[in-house]
Amino acid sequence: MPLISAGFELQNVVLVAWEKALKNVPDSYLSRSYERAADNWNWTDGKAFTADAVNDAFKILVVEDRQRDEAEARNAKRQNKDTYRCHHCQDIGYQPVFTFRMQRWYASQRPCVCEATPIAQRNATPLQEPEYLRGKLDEWVRVVDLEKHGAPTKAFEQFIAGKE
Repeated sequence: MPLISAGFELQNVVLVAWEKALKNVPDSYLSRSYERAADNWNWTDGKAFTADAVNDAFKILVVEDRQRDEAEARNAKRQNKDTYRCHHCQDIGYQPVFTFRMQRWYASQRPCVCEATPIAQRNATPLQEPEYLRGKLDEWVRVVDLEKHGAPTKAFEQFIAGKE
């Protein structure tokens, strides 16, 4: 239908509500937010689709984008070891280590020596070669235990296979 008058229809309460609800949503997110809200909307209950659903979808998309960016940064660091400040723990603050006790392998976390570890928990020396061996997944195991009891996980089997 053609506009009756520009002033009358632009002051419509529904348009004002949509404008207020979407004023914080940047143009670059508007299409994605609307699609996400429409996909997740319960169309069978008879309620009208609201602008607040689009705003809520925008907030979720922002969190997902931030988490995706952080995950990509972590993965990039894993692929390029030089990007870590601490190469012993990859800036986590703790070194994953396998220990053999009571006829079983146990996985645990050992505090590192770096600034990522709380001061009260820091160790004086990190786990490092030749006493410890680092596996494919940046986990550590004592060489003596590895030779005596075998590999704790498949990530360490390559070290056993090379010695036999």
